Amino acid sequence: MKNIIFLFIFLLYFNCNAQDPEEKVIIKKVDQFFEALEKQDTVLFKSLFATNVQIWSVIKRQDSVKYSMRYFQEDIGRFNPNQIIQEKPLDYDIKIHHEIATAWIPYTLSVNDKFSHCGIDVFTFFKTSQGWKIINLSYTVEPNGCEEIQK
Repeated sequence: MKNIIFLFIFLLYFNCNAQDPEEKVIIKKVDQFFEALEKQDTVLFKSLFATNVQIWSVIKRQDSVKYSMRYFQEDIGRFNPNQIIQEKPLDYDIKIHHEIATAWIPYTLSVNDKFSHCGIDVFTFFKTSQGWKIINLSYTVEPNGCEEIQK
């Protein structure tokens, strides 16, 4: 009887902590995004994004908030070999429904090993014939208040 109870608890624990294979793929894509950013790898970047992707940002500075939008293609030519951008995910909150997924990623960002800001990245993915592709990226830039994000 003890063996049956132990087996039941083990299987219940394993089932509750099992990660959806699609979720693992989304997490890998997010990690590849951070890798491409740090290495300024345009080939890897292009492989992650669909065409005509919009990038939205919300930048908080003291008492003002600035919203902006640009297209992914504009970012590719902006890499600076003198800057090493290290964006580190603090957590992964992945939601998937059939061919659409979102990844809510709190992060910290450093430039040349100096802290710049923290924020939230929100990736939207579509599952295409080439696999999961980023179709939209929105993020916040928060130089202050990182304690709230890091919780």
